[in-house]
Formats: sequence, structure tokens, C-alpha cells
Amino acid sequence: MKKILIAFIFISSCSLISCKRSLTETPLDFYSPENSYTNKAQFESALADIYLKVRTYFYANTDAAENYDMLGYDADFADNLNGTNSVIPFFRWNTINADNNFSSKWWGRLYKIIAEANAIIERADLPAAKWGSDADKNAIVGEARFLRAFAYHFLANMWGGVPLVLTETKAPKFDYVRAGQTEIYQQCKDDLTFATQYMIPITTQTMGRAPREAAYSLLCEINICLKDYTGAIKAADAVIQGGNCKLMTARFGKWTAFTTNAPLYQGPAKPWGDVYFDLFQDGNFNFKEGNAEALWNIEQSPTILGGNNTDVNASGGFFVMERWWGPKPWALTDLNDKPNFLQDTLMGRPNGALTATKYIDTLIWQYKGDWNNDLRNSPFNVIRTYYWSNPAGAFYGQPITRANVKDPALFRAYCAPTFVKGVGVVHYKKFQDATSKQWHDNGRTYKNWYIMRLPETYLLRAEAKLAAGDPGGAASDINVIRTRAHATPVVAGDVTIDLILDERARELYMEEFRLNTLMRLGKLPEYLKKYNGDVIANGYIPDPKVNKLPIPNSVIQANTGAELTQNTGY
Repeated sequence: MKKILIAFIFISSCSLISCKRSLTETPLDFYSPENSYTNKAQFESALADIYLKVRTYFYANTDAAENYDMLGYDADFADNLNGTNSVIPFFRWNTINADNNFSSKWWGRLYKIIAEANAIIERADLPAAKWGSDADKNAIVGEARFLRAFAYHFLANMWGGVPLVLTETKAPKFDYVRAGQTEIYQQCKDDLTFATQYMIPITTQTMGRAPREAAYSLLCEINICLKDYTGAIKAADAVIQGGNCKLMTARFGKWTAFTTNAPLYQGPAKPWGDVYFDLFQDGNFNFKEGNAEALWNIEQSPTILGGNNTDVNASGGFFVMERWWGPKPWALTDLNDKPNFLQDTLMGRPNGALTATKYIDTLIWQYKGDWNNDLRNSPFNVIRTYYWSNPAGAFYGQPITRANVKDPALFRAYCAPTFVKGVGVVHYKKFQDATSKQWHDNGRTYKNWYIMRLPETYLLRAEAKLAAGDPGGAASDINVIRTRAHATPVVAGDVTIDLILDERARELYMEEFRLNTLMRLGKLPEYLKKYNGDVIANGYIPDPKVNKLPIPNSVIQANTGAELTQNTGY
């Protein structure tokens, strides 16, 4: 029975399973797999459940730092200090084995997305499905095939070869075998080629659903993996030169007149922001809100049921980037034992856990002497100085320093840089701090968030051009992004894959699935050695095997009908 349950998790689908049936029942007054895929609205509901899974799995599953394990937590982007002076490792990389929860968690999640996509794709062609037009059907199927490719590209990048499941599984199956990594990439390419032909463009797609442009961007990455660099460039061209998407180069949206006196909290409010700041403000994330570089977002709304609010958790929604990814100067005590105060705006209510590594805090911004030039590192977007905000304190209004903190050992965790992109600058005021009486959102982030944004497409095209022997073309693509950021242009001789990874870090910090990127490029062990806080502190060399994850033991043990080979070293 244990093996059956494990296998069922592995092949999760919406099918009902029974060993023997003496009677075939046809449900008439409730939805079942037999009557749930009969019209466009029902297929769209099935797609909506996949999008919910994407939002939940990748961003809003639990009130914990592990929500962001794909985004560079405990890789090269962020160390978990958890309000202390030492790194608390999430992985301890050389100890990862086939019973590791991270591996089994993401294996199961990705195959659940694939299972639901398979059901949509297969049932769209059954006689029970009634379509108004072939265009309606193909658009739905194209979207499902995009989502299937989205899941499979993580599996291929992070595990290599994996079982290739392309049909709805309606009974337990115990004889899975691994397809090769190239075969998985090729299937992704086939799915995305179909998707780019039939998916709805961003000009008419509903917010929160992936448009055709997202499929082209992912196709660019897949073609790079297949070493089809011409195809990768062509796919990126379809987005960059397609007429719908462009980088935002001037201030836009609802926050151009925003003023604040934070983080000082004294004196009159002053104008705050630039175009990079505008990209990450509530109400500015979507194409239909005037943001022409947004390709695909998760959607949040604290005012509606299902919007990831207190309806899912009494303490607020589970998109807790503010809470887990940032310092907490508001919780420090000064030399006279006077506590600092929590204040609203530009801070939220973080707990000092995920802290920018030296790579993110310092190293990437020193490139070409651009520390003070690069908009992405401006005081509007990265706060590095905090102030005592308790009027009763002797240091009120002064900068917090190691010299005026009661416990200097806490200074790094509590006063590390705040990347304002991850904060809601004006909160919905759902909770009140008992001491300062300031209102906050308990570290919850209610704005939308990017899954894909146009700069990543530029950087993927730069990667393809570099691999194709055109570093000058790669430099041109990188400079489009750097010019918007007021950073010094690069030249052909500057361009390496490491430069592209650095530019991804500058532009896409807290956005890109960094772990996936490093594994795709075979760079994870190298970047752990150079930038991971726990690896550096403990002086160990990351095992090359960690560039691919182990297949979960539970899956291998349940697969009794065939050998599911393990990755090397596990």
C-alpha cells in the first residue's frame, strides 16, 4: 500500500482510481473527471488550478524562508542569518542525498503540474469536449503545453534525464524509466513550438496567465540547452522585436509622485523613485497597467477571496517576501537599552533572515566603478543606512551603527541592505505593532510578482549570441539593459558567461530562479564556493555532483516494474 501511495503522488492526476468496478456511474450533480472537461470554461478552470499551483509552489506555499529556495536562497544570492551573526544553512550542500526534502518536494510539485497539463491536452481532443472553434481549443492546449514545458525545463536543468510522461495517467504505474536530458529538452521545444503558434498574445491575454511572448522567451532558453543558438536568437527576437514588449525607460504608473521620509522618519517627505523603482510597485506589474516589459506574473489581491490573504492564513497571505527576505533594524536596541520602532513604508516587517551575500551586497555593484551610477543600486532601490526611530531614544534620528547598537554582533543581520523591490512601499495596514502603534502587513507582500520579465529575454539572447561566437552582439543586448540602468556599457571583450550571470544578478535579483540557472549552466559548485556564506565559513569544497539533484529514493523504491537509475554520486 505504501508503494501505491508513493506512486500515486508521483503520477498525481485528477483521475479516480478503483481496483474493480461492477457498475459505471455517471455523475450528474457534481463535477468529476468524467464531466469536467466538456467546454472552454471548464478547461480554463483546469488551467487556473495550474496557475494557482505555480503561485503556491514557487512563491506562496508557507510562512518560511524556504518559499524562496528556487530564487537563490542558500546559493549565491542570500544567506539565512535568521536574526543572528552566523549562517544557518538550508542545504549544507555536500550532505544532500536521495532522501532530501528539497529534491522530493520539487520533483512532486513539478510532476503535479505536468499531470494536470497532460489531462487538459489529452481531454481537449475527446468527443466530450465541445469547442466553439479550433482556435479556442488550440489556444487552451497551447497554454497547457507551455505550462508542461515550464515544469519539464526545471526537471531537465536540475535533474538531467527524467521520466517523460505525456499522457494522462489513470491508474498506478510502476515502470517509469528515465528519458535523456536532450529528449526532455526536445519535448519542451516541441511543446513550445506549438504554444508559440497558438497561444494568445500579451495584448489580449488575461493578467496572470502566460501569453505567447512567455512561450517564446522560454523557447529561447530551451534552444540554448539544445545548442540551437540560431533558433534561440530567433525565439528571443519574436519577443524583443515583436512589437508588443519593450523596456520601460521613463517613469510610469501610479507611483511617479510618491514621496516619503523613510528610512529617516524625520522631516518632510521627499520625492522618491526612478523607473526601476516603478517596475516593482503595486499596480504597475502588468502589461495592461502600462508595463511593457512584464511577460508573465503571479497575481495577488488582498481584497478578494483567493487573492492570498487572511483567507489562507490568519496572519496574512503566504507570499512573505517582505518577512523572510530582509533585515530588521526596527528590532534593534541601542546602547541605553531603548528599543527601535517598527515604522511603515519601505521596510515592511522583516525578521532578519535571508540576507544578501557579499556577491549581491557589494561585488556586483563595483563593476566598472558604477556603484553610484547604476539605478538598480541607487538609494531608491537599495537601502543601506537605517536610523533610530524611537523618539524616546538618545540616538533618535541618527544612523544605526555598530558603535551605537547594544549587541554589535547583530548588526549585519539587522542592518543588511534592503532591496526595495521586494517590499510594498505602502501597506494595506492589516496589523498594528504593539510598541510603535504603526500599521503594517506582518511581512506579507500583496503586490504581484514577475515570473518572467523582458530583461531576462535580452540576457538569454546575449547568452545565445556569445555561444554562437558573437560577443559583440551579446554586448549590445547587455547594454540595452545597462543603458536603462545608467550603467557603463560593456564591450565585446568583456562578455563571458560570468558577466551575463552578474548582469542577471543585478537586474533580476529576487526574481530569477537562480538555482535553476546555475544548474543549467553547470555553475552551481563554482558559485557556491565563491559566494555561499556557509560554504565559505566552513571551508569545504562543494561536490561536483550537487550540480544535479538526486531522484528521490521514495520514487525509485516505488518504481518496482523498471529500474529508475539514480544520478551519479547519490
